[in-house]
Amino acid sequence: MISTEAMKTSISASTYLNMEPSMRTFLLLALTFVAINGQNERIILLEESIEFVDEILHKNPEKIHNRYVKVIFHGGSCSEDTICQAAKVLKNTFLNHSKLHRNLFEYAKNTGHGNCNVTASEEHSIERFLTKIKKCCQVLNSRQLKSLGHEKRP
Repeated sequence: MISTEAMKTSISASTYLNMEPSMRTFLLLALTFVAINGQNERIILLEESIEFVDEILHKNPEKIHNRYVKVIFHGGSCSEDTICQAAKVLKNTFLNHSKLHRNLFEYAKNTGHGNCNVTASEEHSIERFLTKIKKCCQVLNSRQLKSLGHEKRP
């Protein structure tokens, strides 16, 4: 049985099959366009986040000196949920509402991971935290590019 939520966002197979062939082609092209644009937006958000981390690390060393945040990177983990957790951690720092914070939160929402929990009790330096965010964004960006068939973006 299809949920009412799924019914709102999809069409039935019989409706699709009864469409004119040109309308079916148009529908498939439109859905492909939406999917590719979503991927491109994610790539841009990740690339900008990497740039913002570099900017913070190099232009504001006094702001990050002797500041600590919750540890969310366990065993080198890096996922869309990790990005959500990073955005939540940044909410409790001077980086709340910064470009980096907004980009990470938007990326998490865009990938369906906008609602997450941070349950860590340990802390480490914000410099280490930002470095790990940068590496995680690079890993996720690489995955996004590979899924689009690109090895490197010019």
